[in-house]
Amino acid sequence: MLTGMANEQSATPVIPGDDLALLRSACVKVTCDDGTVGTGYFVSQDRVVTCEHVVRRVKKDGQIVLTLFDGTSHGAHLERMAASTDVALLRLPQGAPSVTPLRLVGDVERNRPFELVGFPRMMEGAPLLLTGRVHDPVGRDRRGASAIVLYSDMVAAGQGALMKGYSGSPVIVEGAVVGHLGRVLTEGEVERPSAELGLVFATPGREVLRFLHGDAQPAAAVGPAQPPGAAYSQRWYVARPDCEQRALAYLEVPGFPAVLYGPRQSGKSWLLTHLVSAWQRKWPQGAVARVNLLEFDGLSELKDLTDQLAYSLVEELGGEENWLTTYESGKASPMIRLGTMLKKHVLGGGNPVLLAIDSTDAILGHEYASSFFGGLRAWMQKASPPWDQLRLLMAISTTPAQMIKDTNQSPFNLSDPVALPPLSVGDVGQLSQRYGLQLTGQELDGLYALTGGHPYLVRRVLFDAAMPSSGKRALTLDPEAELFAAHLRSLWHFVERESLEALLKAVLRDPATAVPPDQEDLMKKAWLVRRTAAGRLEPTCTLHREFFTRVLGGGSAR
Repeated sequence: MLTGMANEQSATPVIPGDDLALLRSACVKVTCDDGTVGTGYFVSQDRVVTCEHVVRRVKKDGQIVLTLFDGTSHGAHLERMAASTDVALLRLPQGAPSVTPLRLVGDVERNRPFELVGFPRMMEGAPLLLTGRVHDPVGRDRRGASAIVLYSDMVAAGQGALMKGYSGSPVIVEGAVVGHLGRVLTEGEVERPSAELGLVFATPGREVLRFLHGDAQPAAAVGPAQPPGAAYSQRWYVARPDCEQRALAYLEVPGFPAVLYGPRQSGKSWLLTHLVSAWQRKWPQGAVARVNLLEFDGLSELKDLTDQLAYSLVEELGGEENWLTTYESGKASPMIRLGTMLKKHVLGGGNPVLLAIDSTDAILGHEYASSFFGGLRAWMQKASPPWDQLRLLMAISTTPAQMIKDTNQSPFNLSDPVALPPLSVGDVGQLSQRYGLQLTGQELDGLYALTGGHPYLVRRVLFDAAMPSSGKRALTLDPEAELFAAHLRSLWHFVERESLEALLKAVLRDPATAVPPDQEDLMKKAWLVRRTAAGRLEPTCTLHREFFTRVLGGGSAR
């Protein structure tokens, strides 16, 4: 832990919002020996925080010059950095006693006004004040990393032209640092789609505090390297707090199923398992039944499906033979009889019951699918006891709107789906550490661009790097490497089977191509394309873009 550092518990004076003198004195121009320029800020009298990408190219014992507001310059060296959160810590040989360090806080509220001072290149070394408001305190940046999204009229008016050099500028709200501007530039070019909207992104203060206080996990493997596609393991699970909180909130309320939606191999089954464990910790007396409809996709009749589900529920819930007697008696429809079994033997005990269904869309294509889904909706909509004790958790790879045509029969529109985003850059960095790898910023960016943050592909590369035959741990980032052959062959077979070749080729040529919803859903289900903020379709990652451009351009699948 850094001694003398300004943090949430320190007695360091708070900078008044209109006292720019103290803010300017605590901000510095950061100049690296390769010519890269950014901004930094004092967190103690001998330590300065800036962005990792600002100092990424600094070699060991390389020169970093810090220029203070009064024009004086100080040499500094890079103490440590974290590419996943875009934070770096610089150290001065001697402190700057005239500087009042800034105070860091972990959170900020939406719509709060902010101000910051940076050293944009357009000012030729002079500082410039930038103001605006907090647009989204818990957003994501364009790499998928956790970020504070900021809006500024000044940025919008200049379409981002003034932003070069602002990386690392502290974002001040009510006298405290809530984060610092992150990657506002990409490969030397202005991020115009965001800048034209007046939006820029900041690394949250909570991430900076975690980094400064040494909470980051060291690069040491947590155990034998886990192969991609392996069964759920708590040690290898990457937390998705936004998804977890939303899903668990739905499971608190009767009648609101939690629907996990994401492409194949995006981590839905892992998240479902994690949520079941979290739910059981909160409701240790509650009952849980977990089924996977992939096991039943070969059944041709609804009765065959409900028969198997009845047996599974008895086994999962520790039921008795008379449960099946209740299910098998009577002339009602199979779903009604299954519901009667639940009502009589499972519900009504005073504690909630969780029914977790994985691969819920595996039965799509069967005539009975609508009847089954309609039955689930009917159970959810029964408001009177004991049905108010039933909770439903489902995982799907198909867009909820495509699951069932009759919206009045669909259980998938009773609540908003919990959409799984790809792993963020921070998630990828965290996962690489569990494999015992310490990635550089360039490696991290290269892996993220190649895979788009897809959990399976990320784990595929990291697993390979953790078990090299040569003994040297290196990432395979070549899109044509044999490492990706099986995955790409599988995707190619999917495209051929669904007759998507012509449409995918058209999208590659023109992202504005009109695509029928059902075919767009198929491509998203296979992690082939995604929609940008501008509404255009694009390949999800470099790996898929280069492969399908090569194959659909006249080549052949490997």
